[in-house]
Amino acid sequence: MTKTRLHAARAAFLAAAIALSGTAAHAESPFHTGVWQVNEPTGPNGLVVSDWLVFENGLPKRWLYRRAGTNDQNQFDFLVRNIGESTYAPVQIRVYRTGDHEMKYTTFVKGAEPVEHPAKRLSIPNYKNSCLSVENKGERLFGTWAGTTAASFKRLRLSKTKLTIDGQTRNVEVAPVRVGRLGIVENGQPVAFLTDAGGDYAVLQWFKPGIDTATMGDPKKEILDFAREEIVRWPGGTCDRQIASRLKAMK
Repeated sequence: MTKTRLHAARAAFLAAAIALSGTAAHAESPFHTGVWQVNEPTGPNGLVVSDWLVFENGLPKRWLYRRAGTNDQNQFDFLVRNIGESTYAPVQIRVYRTGDHEMKYTTFVKGAEPVEHPAKRLSIPNYKNSCLSVENKGERLFGTWAGTTAASFKRLRLSKTKLTIDGQTRNVEVAPVRVGRLGIVENGQPVAFLTDAGGDYAVLQWFKPGIDTATMGDPKKEILDFAREEIVRWPGGTCDRQIASRLKAMK
């Protein structure tokens, strides 16, 4: 890339980041964020949900994408994408608030009847302060992360100018592109997102070739097809312990 194009790409990236950081500060976590007891006919099941991910077996598993035109303050309809997959899953999810601490949790599979169950919140009532919320936690994405079983490395460290993975350092530029998400650019070329997954986790989302700074910074455009997605854990996190404690309260 020529110096002129490199400077232009860098300027566009930083300008977009500055514009988006202003809107990110006003984002709020949705009511479904937290730990829930879903009451099914066969008995209670635990449900752990951050602002935009459903957890499974202790790790973030399924991305939630709000369906346009189907949301109000008490109901959200979601398309679902499993981490590591490039298309939406055949299942869709609806959460409908029925009280301060209750909701209906519904799953839809094409060709089958919807399955709806009542759910009761087990976590703190103030979901905006839940450890599963990503609101106002952007700065925590900078620092050191440990690779999980769903990562190809053991250690990641990110600053505003350097990305280090297992001791190998790359010079980068990093800036917020939306609440809970950092864009990572190397030599003027976007290379990855580091996205807060809620709880103690984040997801490093490596781009395939062809992603430009405009696409990376567009808050209305969702990138679904990544080269790979790797889950990391904040070593100082306490949310796993809090979640486990809440799930023990199921009855």
